[in-house]
Amino acid sequence: MNKPLRMDRGIDIGILKSELKKYLTEEEHKHKGNIVGSQKVCKQCGFCCLRQPCVPTPNEFNKVASYLNMTPLELASRYAVVNESEKGFYMLWARETQADMVGKYLPFHRTYDRGYCIFFDKDIHACMIHDVRPRTAKDTKCWEKKKKDFNANWTLEQVRAVLPNFNPDCGGLYVVNQNGKLEMVYI
Repeated sequence: MNKPLRMDRGIDIGILKSELKKYLTEEEHKHKGNIVGSQKVCKQCGFCCLRQPCVPTPNEFNKVASYLNMTPLELASRYAVVNESEKGFYMLWARETQADMVGKYLPFHRTYDRGYCIFFDKDIHACMIHDVRPRTAKDTKCWEKKKKDFNANWTLEQVRAVLPNFNPDCGGLYVVNQNGKLEMVYI
């Protein structure tokens, strides 16, 4: 039995995923030059901000909005995207290459976009919200291969409290089933 081809808007998700993995492996080697021996101390190289933008909880999201003197709606509309997992929705900081998607549901194929977190300043190698960064940033170490599960899930009501016009039906994944038919699967 063949595995279904995972497609989104005519794009093979498997190819996107493998290309991103290859890119991150190359970038990891470049950034690892900042780590001496088996040193396990942050060198502010930015690899963690390249690998995965932070996923704040609703409470952490509001703290960042307050820190930046913005409303949560302004913060979401300028810096965040909405995504979905099997556990529910979550809001995360957009990558610099996703600026066209801020305040919106991130299409599945855009999950594999490259680029640093929108809050990472590449010139000075610093996080612009470091003082109030989410736990996902505090606990992530670039030298650790395994990603941690941070349980930063949002309910639909929490997302709509920040983005009143959020439409959960805009997401999902197209899968070519065993019969060769394209069907939408919500993840």
